Amino acid sequence: MNGILEATKPEGFPPYPDSAAELGDHLLRLNGILRLAVQRFRRAHSIEQQRGLGSVAVFDEEVDCFLSAPLEDAPGNDGIAAENRLRCELRAGASAAEEIEVPVDTIRRRFGLCGLEVDALLLCLAAELHPGYGRVFAYLHNDLSRQRPSAALMVDILSTTWSERMEVRRVLSQRSPLFRFGLLVASRPGDTLATELAVDSAVLEFALGAAASRETGVSGKSVTLDDLLLAPSEREAVERTICYLDRTPADLVTATIVVLSGSPGVGRRSTASAICGDRGFRLRSMGKDAPAAALLANLPHLLRDARLAGDVPGVYIPRAAAEERTNLDSFIDAVAAGCAGLAFLFVDSEGPLSLGGEHASRLIGIHLGAPSADLRIAAWQRALHEHGLECTEEALSSVAAVYPFHVGRIYATVRDAAARSQIAGLGSSHMEITALTQACREQPRHQLDRLAQPIPIRHGWDDIVLPPDELRRLKEIADAVRNRDAVMDGWGFGRKVATGAGVNAVFFGPSGTGKTMAASILAGDLGMAIYRVDLSRVMSKYIGETERNLDELFSEARRSFALLFFDEADALFGKRSEVKDAHDRYANIEVSYLLQRMESFDGVAILATNMRKHIDGAFLRRLQFAVEFPLPTATERLTIWRQVWPAAANLGKDIDLDFMARHLELSGGHIRNVALMAAYLASQDRSPISMAHIVAATRREFQKLGQRDAPQPISAYAPPRKTGTRR
Repeated sequence: MNGILEATKPEGFPPYPDSAAELGDHLLRLNGILRLAVQRFRRAHSIEQQRGLGSVAVFDEEVDCFLSAPLEDAPGNDGIAAENRLRCELRAGASAAEEIEVPVDTIRRRFGLCGLEVDALLLCLAAELHPGYGRVFAYLHNDLSRQRPSAALMVDILSTTWSERMEVRRVLSQRSPLFRFGLLVASRPGDTLATELAVDSAVLEFALGAAASRETGVSGKSVTLDDLLLAPSEREAVERTICYLDRTPADLVTATIVVLSGSPGVGRRSTASAICGDRGFRLRSMGKDAPAAALLANLPHLLRDARLAGDVPGVYIPRAAAEERTNLDSFIDAVAAGCAGLAFLFVDSEGPLSLGGEHASRLIGIHLGAPSADLRIAAWQRALHEHGLECTEEALSSVAAVYPFHVGRIYATVRDAAARSQIAGLGSSHMEITALTQACREQPRHQLDRLAQPIPIRHGWDDIVLPPDELRRLKEIADAVRNRDAVMDGWGFGRKVATGAGVNAVFFGPSGTGKTMAASILAGDLGMAIYRVDLSRVMSKYIGETERNLDELFSEARRSFALLFFDEADALFGKRSEVKDAHDRYANIEVSYLLQRMESFDGVAILATNMRKHIDGAFLRRLQFAVEFPLPTATERLTIWRQVWPAAANLGKDIDLDFMARHLELSGGHIRNVALMAAYLASQDRSPISMAHIVAATRREFQKLGQRDAPQPISAYAPPRKTGTRR
């Protein structure tokens, strides 16, 4: 049927009011075809009728009665099959003109079926509608047990000449649309004439007027091109695709596969929805998180169900399958074979795909990269606005810089943050940056805990005591993280610098000088989680195992957007040694691999070491920041002594912090240990923290360091020794 019959209402042919009317009209036509087939059968087989054997045989009178009595005004058997078909098509065209969807004609259009293919489908459908058809088929088979039409029987019913038989046989081959799209199913594998055929259950339900399944995967919200947050080059590629599709026939039979590649959350599904919406279709996504083998096996049925519903399929290709080109080609082949029109493939890929092969002429590739900082800020603003929330531009700029989320994850983060706000009953439309960063930290799914330990963030900039220059360098690290998008992308340094966009630094200094605290303060200021790398879980004596652990470590860190803190980094990033044996050679390979991995890491990593000279010089050249943590001066020690006590601590009046700062050269870590031990001693005595407790705690700290006697100046504060026998 041509497009004119679908677009205009034929004169004198009323539209079908519903699916039952259309199906009844087709069955009337089918009955005429079966009458002719029965007459041919009787001429070919002179069967003597036997009375009293109705349970094991089908008689002439029964068939005549069924084909004549139930149907009124049935057309005659005088060769008017073509006229009856035209009548059905004209009425279907009248229905289409009035936007009335009738199932048989809808199936014909959406799957591009010819007239013979529609008749074959109706024969199988008839067996499911009335048991009388089953007995007719058993009669024509001359076998009561065979009440479904076989391929051989269909050839006999639908053809009278050899040329017609060949055409019907082609229609019933496994490569025909009836089987390729899963409309018919065979009782046994293979392409034999004896195979009995049946209509698929989903097709049967649709033909009976039930709406095709739309439970899952269908885009609910309408998306337009203006709604998409895309880079200029990406938007141009989408517009070119829409223009190309606009030049192709509007009907779904013309097959085009659009391959949308990119990382999860970049907007592949939204982009496909916008393209579909431009053409008046709906997108149905399928296969997300499904195993590759199961998805590939079930794909023909999923594609068919989407077409029945009038939706455009969008298939998520599993990451494992997309990594191998042969596996990706298998999915492309399956979609090309089972797709009767426009389809989308969503492929996980860091870069553009090279599309070629057998179906290259049908493929359109669009790669969506990570959004720029400006696009991320726009996505945050739009997502907050949709939830009736707002946030300062400065806060959004900071969050967008620290967490380079894709658009999908930004919307998910705002949704979670809004839900938390409602549960907490805050009732404010202003979203604080702390709430956003908290939602950002909890959004990514990762397994970084397997190789690293989270560090709690308890301190701020006011808690750390460092010389002004070192403190300024620490804050410069935070500023670099916030401004790296502007520098790398906006100013073009990303195209000039060979390394990644990550920010890394090394902290030098004796133990207890605040390296770990400084790393946690940085993470807290940036709103990031911080993980200390557990070297015992990373390093392995087995060849190649350390590299695998490091690769997993950096991959999970990138996925979690957490700050990596390598404590005692000289054990892992030490100098390469002279090669004397195989162990030295593989140890140097590990160090070289670390160099490469650190360069490509686009997150934030901090190395800490007590011995600067033990760090490989190649690492130092690749690190952007270096901060020295010296032992504190007397003035700095006094500041630490004053800050170390909590506000609720019960301090005695005899405490002389100035004396402790002047006479004891302790690092900040040791001072904190002394203060905590003094608090325990005072709690045991049920008294305020006194100088005697601090002196006793100081002695224990020096003993822990291997010094039996504390420095002489604190002896003036030593409590008198108790004498007596021990009980």
